[in-house]
Amino acid sequence: MWGRRRTAALGIAALLIAAGLSTSGRTTSPVVTAGGAPAPKAYVVAHGGRVQVFDTSDGAVRGSANTGAWTTGAAVAAEGRRVYVVNGWAGVITAVDPVSGEVVGRIDAGARLAQAVLRPDGERLYVTGSGSVAVVDPVAFRLVAAIPAGGQPQGIAISPDGGELYVANSQDGTVSVLDTATASPKTTIDVGGMPRHVAISPDGDAVYVSTLDLREGTGSVALIDPHARRVRWTTPVGKGAGALAVTPDGRHVYVALSREVAVLDATTRATKTLPFTVDTLAIAPGDRRVFLATGDTTTVLDSADNEVLRTFRLTGLNDGGRGFAATAIAFEPPAGS
Repeated sequence: MWGRRRTAALGIAALLIAAGLSTSGRTTSPVVTAGGAPAPKAYVVAHGGRVQVFDTSDGAVRGSANTGAWTTGAAVAAEGRRVYVVNGWAGVITAVDPVSGEVVGRIDAGARLAQAVLRPDGERLYVTGSGSVAVVDPVAFRLVAAIPAGGQPQGIAISPDGGELYVANSQDGTVSVLDTATASPKTTIDVGGMPRHVAISPDGDAVYVSTLDLREGTGSVALIDPHARRVRWTTPVGKGAGALAVTPDGRHVYVALSREVAVLDATTRATKTLPFTVDTLAIAPGDRRVFLATGDTTTVLDSADNEVLRTFRLTGLNDGGRGFAATAIAFEPPAGS
């Protein structure tokens, strides 16, 4: 999947240098955070490049678009003004107007890409790529920096205050901690296995990382203390651990497994499983509902009791007859961010 690593690892940084841009620039924009509220819309991105926006109250489709290439991640701007889709295998970041359905911008990063996250103030978009994190100005929609990370960075999450990025380096079993103000590395934390995804508790006091044991195929979740910069504990959760999300109260972590969903108690580390086969899952800021990408449907759970609230069927997204599989479910940031 990540072929030509030696060449691709230089792609983003080389592209920036050629354009006369910094690989360790500084940003001075203020960072604003705000409490969340139930998400009115969910943005579901299919592997084949299609985006569908639906109303989370009734499942009505509010918009759709086609980015035209295999996707690996997505992020949404405030008030849904833009959806940023990572067409990872093509090495392209695509900006979509979800109202008109038009593609309004593309950036060719020159390397394979993975996942994306927006800074809370909306002024920087971060995308993991081969050996680094691309920093994008989402207004001008151009690359402005590249921050060195570890081997094959995949999952990425940002602290609630927007000051730090946590990046799962799948090749070398580490998590990179990056400074967003200076666009530079801070430290590296060993977690072992193959780190895949990262999620941060709403209070910013816990960083969760899903990891795989490649020999056994088993999955675990590691808790990183962001203040002490070390792993506090690691606990098994089942076969294959992928996307993960933390409930607004910070009490539970949901983890996508091979054929189930694990629900991890963040205090006791007790785990139970739910009988859903999912491609990915997500929880919007301040919203206790859990959104599961279950094939050509999105299943919505109440995290208070794991009861199914709604099941929304996605339409017109069959990826050329191959069936629908979601890469990402993304949400608008809380109002006031």
